[in-house]
Amino acid sequence: MRRIHWLLIAALAVVIVAGAGVFVVRDRIEEAERTAERESLRVAAESIFQDRADEKDALWRRYPAPAGRVWSQARAKVTLDRVEMRDTSAKVWVQEITTPYTTDRSGGDPRPDVPYVGQYVYIFEPAEEGWAFVRDVTKQEFAG
Repeated sequence: MRRIHWLLIAALAVVIVAGAGVFVVRDRIEEAERTAERESLRVAAESIFQDRADEKDALWRRYPAPAGRVWSQARAKVTLDRVEMRDTSAKVWVQEITTPYTTDRSGGDPRPDVPYVGQYVYIFEPAEEGWAFVRDVTKQEFAG
């Protein structure tokens, strides 16, 4: 009788440990999905700013380059401050840093210039690959 009792207790312990393991695995899978979704949103937002930085009439190109230098390219980076997932969209608070670079007149010696910083709120919707920009709600968000 005692042996059966101990076997039941051991079996119950195995069931409890296995059940807890399932919850841990499920939590890790959900966290990995949230991380991948957030990274996909970051890439979508960053592409907006990089596209703007690459334009021939980009804002940073309107100002004269430092003496003896010429404008070269710019690198846009973003961080996501907050993400609100909705039924069919995501509202994303984005901080942008675009750093323009200059080179000497021969195209060598690239150097970063003063970066441009901005804060925006964008709405994205799922697209075939990643997320598609829907609209800029920055003014509505920060007006009140």
